[in-house]
Amino acid sequence: MAAMGWPGQYNLDFMFLLLLSALWAAWGHRFSSAGLLLGVLAIFGGSLFLTAYLLGVIGQARGDMKEVLLGKTRAAAIGPG
Repeated sequence: MAAMGWPGQYNLDFMFLLLLSALWAAWGHRFSSAGLLLGVLAIFGGSLFLTAYLLGVIGQARGDMKEVLLGKTRAAAIGPG
């Protein structure tokens, strides 16, 4: 990664994707113990975990993207729109 050739850039980008997905999963569960566990699983599970997690969240929200991105309570606080 330090040489910043294309393999290093790919690895750096993928690492940031994993960290961002871990933060989002933990934030969505308000950094509870379950949320922190999901964050760790997001880092080590990679794209396979993120795909399964997103499918589960989309299914629970019945396709409401505001609820998918923000969570049920935050989306309800914003209101319809």
